[in-house]
Amino acid sequence: MRYRFLKVELKRHHWRRFIESDNPVAAALLAKMAYNKAEARDVRFAYLRMILRLRKKLDGARVALVMSVADLYFDPKQETDEALLRELHEQYPEEGVAEMELMPAWKRWGYEEGIEKGIEEGLEKGLEKGLEKGLEQGEEKAKQAIIRKMVAKGFTPEQVAETIEVPLEEVIKAMAK
Repeated sequence: MRYRFLKVELKRHHWRRFIESDNPVAAALLAKMAYNKAEARDVRFAYLRMILRLRKKLDGARVALVMSVADLYFDPKQETDEALLRELHEQYPEEGVAEMELMPAWKRWGYEEGIEKGIEEGLEKGLEKGLEKGLEQGEEKAKQAIIRKMVAKGFTPEQVAETIEVPLEEVIKAMAK
């Protein structure tokens, strides 16, 4: 058996040749085509524009697949993409909400940000509750120590209860420990 495969060298193809196409593979692999650092922002903008066009022709799952592959190659930056989305919104206001659904990376950033915030809030609340509980336990141990010392000095359980203003049952329990 012999296998023959076609080899496509993306770096040999200039990205501008593909930006007008409605080919999802071209959109996904646009970042791997030939461009220089100065063109990187233009390539990302063209890619986002392609995705907006593809959303009208493909179902959501296919668009998400194209976008996830492209995000592997583009290494999107939140600040840059926010600026690009604002620019897209200004140039193509009819797209509206669709622009916000463009980037799975944004969802990832939001998720990561949410996790961080949740951990911080959880730690904060945990520390507060732990401190509160620790103080309560400390007060309880101090009270029991005072009860034992007073009884050891000859105070009756009734006198101890009256002096430190606790129920007699609590004094008796502390004496038993």
